[in-house]
Amino acid sequence: YDIIMLVIIMRIGLDIDNVILETDEEILKEMLIEDKNKRNRGIINNNADYIFLGMFDWSKEEIDAFLNTKMEDIAKNLKPKKDAKYYIDKLIDDGHEIYLISNRSNKQYQNAYLTTKKNLEVNDIKYNKLIITESNDKSKECLDEKIDLMIDDRASNCMKLLDKNINCLLFKTKYEKRSFNNLNSVSSWHELYEYIKN
Repeated sequence: YDIIMLVIIMRIGLDIDNVILETDEEILKEMLIEDKNKRNRGIINNNADYIFLGMFDWSKEEIDAFLNTKMEDIAKNLKPKKDAKYYIDKLIDDGHEIYLISNRSNKQYQNAYLTTKKNLEVNDIKYNKLIITESNDKSKECLDEKIDLMIDDRASNCMKLLDKNINCLLFKTKYEKRSFNNLNSVSSWHELYEYIKN
């Protein structure tokens, strides 16, 4: 008997920052340097929900000013998370389509799309399409591209997708303390690959 194997090809959406690239690590390094020019108190709350939500004693205006002046230079030099490139290559070899969908505001970049594209080229990250959004709500892009599964590092972003019946997986990081019981999550690229494979 011939054995017929059914392979399901998926359209996979990947957030870039903190899913593919080690963004928060680099932002935190730069914030610690910049903090010395402010009140020089460093991290005041290691248990804050997120870097920009009470980890430092910065005002919203100070955080916005920091991101608007530093984010582009940070983004140019970001490196991939452990195993990210390896497993993205495997997913592509398995026949899946990879859509990179990232919220990167043009307030923080001269050209968010080009800066992102160049960094992905330097890091040899393969993908089918790159989409830069101006909003944390990526549901329109996921619906437009018929995404089967979106992976994001922010629980709040995942909840917006689930509200639109878009499958979402939370990629947990140590800098995102918020979580929701009804979210499926992974903590590594190996876990992510196994989740998709199964």
